[in-house]
Parts: sequence; C-alpha cells; structure tokens
Amino acid sequence: MILDGNGYNVSVIITVFNSRKYFRRAVDSVLNQNCRDYEVIIVDDGSTDGIESEIFPLLKNYGNFKYIRHSNRKHPLSLNTGICCSSGKYITFLDSDDEYLPGHLEQRISYFEQNPETDLIHSPALLIGGEEDFYVPDADNITKTIHLNDCIIGGTIFAKRKVFEYLEGFRNIYSHDYDFLKRAEQSGKFVISKFDSRTYRYYRNNAESVISKMKREKHD
Repeated sequence: MILDGNGYNVSVIITVFNSRKYFRRAVDSVLNQNCRDYEVIIVDDGSTDGIESEIFPLLKNYGNFKYIRHSNRKHPLSLNTGICCSSGKYITFLDSDDEYLPGHLEQRISYFEQNPETDLIHSPALLIGGEEDFYVPDADNITKTIHLNDCIIGGTIFAKRKVFEYLEGFRNIYSHDYDFLKRAEQSGKFVISKFDSRTYRYYRNNAESVISKMKREKHD
C-alpha cells in the first residue's frame, strides 16, 4: 500500500545495486537542488560493495532521507518498494549512476503549478557516452536497437502519486518505464505531456548497467 500523500512535495527514489562508485554524484545532484521540499528514498537491492558506508552518514545528517534494503529483486520491483514508502505529492526517480542538473526539480514543479490538469510528464535526457552507447534493445523487438532519444527514460518520469496508485507501479520486465507510460496512456485517465528540458544527465558509460549487460549478452 502507498502511504497517504500528506508529506513532502516530491519523493525522489534512488535504487542502488553495487553502485558505490557513482552513488555520491547522484545524491549530491539532489542536495544541490534549490527546491528543498523533498524526501530521498534509497532502496538497496542487495548490494555487496559496502555502499551502506556512503548511505549511513546521509541518514544521520538529513532527516528527509530514508533507506530500505532487501534481497536482490531487480530494478522495477525496487522502484515499487520506494513508491510504497513514499509520501510525496509527486514521485520521481534518479538512477544511482545518473544526476540532476541544477533546476531539475524546480522546473518540473513549476510546470505542474502552471498546468494543474497534467498528471505525468517525461523528458528527453542529456546523454553522456559514445554514440554507439546510445542504441539499446527495442522494447517492441529486442533483436533490434533504438536510439535513446526515441525511448522513455525512466528517471525523467515525474508524476502525481495517483498515477502510480492506479497503475500499481512498474511491471518487472525489460523497459518497465516504457511499459508504464504506455499503460498510463492506454488507461485514458491521465493527462500526459512531454516536457522538453534536458536536465537529467543520463550516463551510458557504466558497463554494469542492465542495458550494457543485455548488449554484451546479445553479442556473446
């Protein structure tokens, strides 16, 4: 069950799995936002790299940080754990090897304030890596590839909590973010907009990412 949305304005959910190398970069990008009315929910999907030594000081120093750890359940179900523990009016995400640029949260909150009928927005991302890294397995046919500029990048989803309640979170499948948006559109219950602001920095040079592993397996 999702908690009542009577807490923070925004819940930022960060899932981690052996992400110690990049984790602090992601967290600092949230701490550097001008918006202060947010909570950060860190969901540890069974890490074994000692990342808790990075997380525990944050819990001590920031009252708006939460930490949940469970056995390895994969990324979509870890996101759902974070959603269930959230209290924000809006829910959004940040992959542990990515980062927000300054103004990321403020821009999105402002958009919703100016467009109160909107329920969900998603955005293009600022892609970091070689051009060959920007082609990923197509959700509609994983034997083919598609450019990330033509994909839904889950970290850019920013939505009212009622959307997550109605759709019951993400399904545990490849391209769960695309599937989530498609189900939201097909429901006919939500106003969805593409927000053209590239303030989500998406790093594609992490060899341990799910997509990188899929591409390696495809060529093995």
